[in-house]
Amino acid sequence: MSYGLLDQLYTQYQFNQQMINPAYTGIYNRMSASLISRVQWLGVEGAPVTNTLLGQSAFRNGTIGVGGMIVDDRLGINQNLEAIASLSYNIQFDEAKLAMGLQGGITNFSYDLSKLTLDYVDDTRLTDGLNEFTEPNFGAGLMYLHPNYYVGLSVPRIRGVTINDGVVNSTRYKRHYYLSAGYFYESSLFVQYKLTTLVRYVESEIPTVDLVFSSFIDQVIWTGISVRDLRYFGLFTSIELGQNIRVGYSFELPTNSLLIANYGTHEISISIDKAFDRRTLRKVQRRF
Repeated sequence: MSYGLLDQLYTQYQFNQQMINPAYTGIYNRMSASLISRVQWLGVEGAPVTNTLLGQSAFRNGTIGVGGMIVDDRLGINQNLEAIASLSYNIQFDEAKLAMGLQGGITNFSYDLSKLTLDYVDDTRLTDGLNEFTEPNFGAGLMYLHPNYYVGLSVPRIRGVTINDGVVNSTRYKRHYYLSAGYFYESSLFVQYKLTTLVRYVESEIPTVDLVFSSFIDQVIWTGISVRDLRYFGLFTSIELGQNIRVGYSFELPTNSLLIANYGTHEISISIDKAFDRRTLRKVQRRF
């Protein structure tokens, strides 16, 4: 979800947290690429649409991670295009890793005024301050990863974005803080379970909390349920097509007045992985 001031929301971040924490980049000894497409509140005119392309790779036997991300985010007349590069350094312990990440990039803020239906096409009160502009940003994150659990803390975009249209200052982006955690339980060779949570805090806003429960069946299919703030409920599945390709789909519905006004939120993802160490791929790569 994006309201101009806010980051995009994702349902399937539990399979790739690069979009919310640069420390995740290269934390597994692998090379990967992912495409995530999300349509929120299908059927509502001007509702958020987000397309995200991510790539990352580990170097020096998993000590260094390098990645990049391109985000095309649209809401109403807002069209934001973002390009980000990330770098991480991993400290290996006996079984666990501590990752420290940095990222930097630029965001282009633009507006498609042709989507407005105006009674007076020359009403400057509706167009002043809507000029296209580009702003830099940077972020940082930490993640501690164990084969059975993880904890992450990040601020992916530290700079708030405020512009002056000649009359007043207008805030276009607010800083976000993320706290994530997860636990993985292997009950048998054929069924494993995962519980994850994500707390997101935006300055001067009420924090949001995600809870996600999923199971991994026969090393092939992830399936689960997600709850956000006890208002948005979702179902998702992710299928392993061999050892290197994963395809996912999620569906969400709100419980507020939007329930009868839209056809839900849909998210589709496809990921391609190449592990440099196949033992790592089978042991922990798919867990978080």
